[in-house]
Amino acid sequence: MFEDYFPKVLKQALEGLSKIPTYGERTSSRFLYNFLKLPKEERDKLLESLVSLNEQVKVCSECGLVSDMDPCRICQDPKRNKRFICVVEEPQDAYAIERIERYTGVYHVLGGRIAPLEGVSPQDLNIDKLLERIEKNAVKEVIIATNPNLEGEATANYLIKLLKKRFSKLKVSRISHGLQFGSLVELADELSLEKSIEKRTGFP
Repeated sequence: MFEDYFPKVLKQALEGLSKIPTYGERTSSRFLYNFLKLPKEERDKLLESLVSLNEQVKVCSECGLVSDMDPCRICQDPKRNKRFICVVEEPQDAYAIERIERYTGVYHVLGGRIAPLEGVSPQDLNIDKLLERIEKNAVKEVIIATNPNLEGEATANYLIKLLKKRFSKLKVSRISHGLQFGSLVELADELSLEKSIEKRTGFP
């Protein structure tokens, strides 16, 4: 049987990779075999970096970004304006916005988006912490930068209604639709991101 010839360690590695979101069996298999094609020295370097990643990287207890310290470097930076919070779905979205080097506020990672078909409700997102930060830091504006797709729009609409109802004086804005519908914030080019933030839409 095929199972008898398939290395056990390879099978375990494939099973582990398949647990990563969006990594199915084929993607995991492709990654693993390409990894094995690398020279042993390169494989060793990558494995060392993954071990360091596992041991040193933390999730910021304030904003949800991944960092090597808690609170993260952005939350600790005295030059960042804590009265402006940009809400994103995942950490990589915040890092995409950081690349344009124009935004000087802080971030808040929801840890996903509202997706009823996948069983993800508002209660599954990091929203309570956002409300706490708004109150604690007398936040002036919340910029919602969820992805411009159905789930991202549903999440944005939910947050807009919630925040406007709870904080009457808070300015709530949404990044403009300079980003193509169905695209991802993390994959957007710097110019499109810069324009979408500069031309963000406010809600009365």
